[in-house]
Amino acid sequence: MKLWKWLKKDKYRWIEWHLDRMSLTANEYLGYPGRMAYWSKSMGTATTIFNANIFNSKAEKVWFGDLEFGWWHDRVGLIRLAEEEGPIYVLREHAGRFLHKPPTPKYVRSMADVTIQKGVITYSPELERRIKELEELIKGQGSEKKE
Repeated sequence: MKLWKWLKKDKYRWIEWHLDRMSLTANEYLGYPGRMAYWSKSMGTATTIFNANIFNSKAEKVWFGDLEFGWWHDRVGLIRLAEEEGPIYVLREHAGRFLHKPPTPKYVRSMADVTIQKGVITYSPELERRIKELEELIKGQGSEKKE
C-alpha cells in the first residue's frame, strides 16, 4: 500500500510515524517532541526559539519544539545531546519544518540559528543581533513602567 493511502486511512498515523523517528536521546534531554515552553508566545524571552527544529550533522531531524536558551535545562540538554549525537543544529520553524525535499547537511549548517558542538553553544550573527535588539526593547519597556 502506498504511504499516502495508508496515511489517508488514519490521519493520526502520520504523527505517530513521524514521532517514532525522533531521537530517544533528544527526548530524554529535552522532553517530548512538540514541547511548548510557554502558554503564549507573548510570554517568551529574547532567547526563546518557538517551534525549533534540531538536526544532526547528517541533516536528520532529531527533535522539534520550543527551546529557551535562558533555561539551564535546555542549555545542558543540548550540550549533552551534542556530546552523544555529534554536532547539532537548531533551525527556526520555517527553515526546518516546511521543506519540499529532505534537507542536505550543507543546507542545515547554513540555516542554523544555533550550533552546538564540543560543549559550546554558538549563535548565528543574525540571532545574536536579534537577541540584543529584543533585550534592548524589553529593557526600554521596563524603564517606561517605572516612570
